[in-house]
Amino acid sequence: MLTPRDDAHEKKLLAAVVLVLLVAFWPTLSTFYGTWARSYQEHGFFIGGLTIWLFWQYRDRLRQWPGDGLPALAPVAAMLSVAWLFAVIMNVAIVHQFLLVVTLATWALATFGARARAPILAGALTFLLAIPFWGVTNPVLRRATTLMSGAIARAGGVTAVIRDDTITIASGTFLVEDGCAGINYLMAGLTLGAFYAHLFTDRWQTQLKIVSVAGAAAIVGNWIRVAVLVLLGEASQMRSPMIYDHLWQGWAIFTLLMLPTYFLVRRVERRDARLHPEGSGEPSGARTFDAGRPRRAATVGAFVLLGPVLYAGLGVVPSLGELDRSPDVLGVASDWAVSERPAGELGWRPAYRGVDDLVEWTIALPTATVEAGRYFFTDQSQGDEMIGYPNAMAPDSLAVSERLIGPVGERRRYVREAIFFHDEAPRVAWYWFRVAGVETPFPSRAKLLEILAFAKRSPAAELVTLSAPCAPDDCADAARALRQVLEGDQGG
Repeated sequence: MLTPRDDAHEKKLLAAVVLVLLVAFWPTLSTFYGTWARSYQEHGFFIGGLTIWLFWQYRDRLRQWPGDGLPALAPVAAMLSVAWLFAVIMNVAIVHQFLLVVTLATWALATFGARARAPILAGALTFLLAIPFWGVTNPVLRRATTLMSGAIARAGGVTAVIRDDTITIASGTFLVEDGCAGINYLMAGLTLGAFYAHLFTDRWQTQLKIVSVAGAAAIVGNWIRVAVLVLLGEASQMRSPMIYDHLWQGWAIFTLLMLPTYFLVRRVERRDARLHPEGSGEPSGARTFDAGRPRRAATVGAFVLLGPVLYAGLGVVPSLGELDRSPDVLGVASDWAVSERPAGELGWRPAYRGVDDLVEWTIALPTATVEAGRYFFTDQSQGDEMIGYPNAMAPDSLAVSERLIGPVGERRRYVREAIFFHDEAPRVAWYWFRVAGVETPFPSRAKLLEILAFAKRSPAAELVTLSAPCAPDDCADAARALRQVLEGDQGG
């Protein structure tokens, strides 16, 4: 039998291991507040609290199943931990948040065994609702909203033509954008469904049905919302103010639709209870002391700590070397006039946030003047990464085109060309990235090279640019000047 002393001892050991793991993964835990504080992600605070409550409720249930756990999962936990390390180094928050959940769930399965998988997976899957990778569903939701809302409007007697993501009626055209796809309503529905499911049911199959019903109801509600806007546009000749201020309508429809959804999920709950009177299949009777469980928790926990330990260990090693601020990486001819400019003196600078240091020059060619810059990122904290949204050569509204060019010059360098408007005049820029001493025009490769840079303690990643103003209707001469710099061509 499990004595009170044994029970208290086991709880303390398991709590100590969990605390160590949470502290070790603080680089990820600290990012959740910023993620959930963004628009349409506020439900994450509720989901986080719900998950904590769930595992508190499950704390004794997890220890009810006797068995030897699944220690064979320890190498899997180690690999997930290393993957987490790579994601943290690259500052891809969504990925390392996801990997944190999966890694801790793997640790729990290894510690408590397969028979405890229902509460472990229920808590883990619930928390995944708070991670914003659900945005990848936006294109599908947007397309479904366009088709279904147009069909509902047609059923209401409106002649609607559906093409791509637009619904055209006699009075005008509705564009179904990402904000109209309904991801905010879907997440709200899934959150309410998860809360109800965990509060009133035990079988994971029933919980999944309830969450699915609530999510489907939220999507249907968004279709109705957009269809109502189309009907209002037809009735008012596109003059109704409700067409342009419609966010509150969506939440009103969502709220009304949740009422019949509640009765539907109650029917699902009762039907499953009749069909499966045995309930969740939890073990009954007194618990027995499992002396191996705390040992498994600590052993697998050591594997889980591989990534955080490497991150902390390498992180305390100072960067090696100093920033190279010379124009040599441009490969300009030695007798050209290269003049360093004070920060802010050049007429243009790339729209990159998080730049920690920079050096800029003007290069006087026989036929043109080229502006060059090296923009260093020494502290790529979350939101201030070199490769990250919304960094670009120029805001999207000013961009004209972008393409890959190369190889150019003796270094056989590939570069990206961007043409955009700056101060209402066209401009061309060639640019590439340097990470850990390696040059690449590909943002994805530059992101991966950050792992090598972290291991080598390389001082900084950087963006290198060359740019020149274009003629009013042609950028050919400006692009030719940029090529001349990279080729070291001293011809006129």
